Amino acid sequence: MFDDFINLVRKIYATKDTIPLHRPHFSGNEVEYINDTIKSTYVSSVGHYVDDFEKAVADYTKSTFAIATVNGTSALHIALMLAGVKKW
Repeated sequence: MFDDFINLVRKIYATKDTIPLHRPHFSGNEVEYINDTIKSTYVSSVGHYVDDFEKAVADYTKSTFAIATVNGTSALHIALMLAGVKKW
């Protein structure tokens, strides 16, 4: 059923080996930012990079505020709670 798709992906990556779900691609200052974050000891939900990201998202969406979450599932969970969605 999925053979055509699998063959297409293998052709794109030109390999018969395992294809990683996500291979990091660094094209700028990402390594510098990661090292800076690690040295700051703020590697989870706080720190100036999180603040900068939230401000950039708020500016882009023309919102007063934006709040970063740990992942998309958490963001959807919060959105559903704010929308008043309840269990049946």
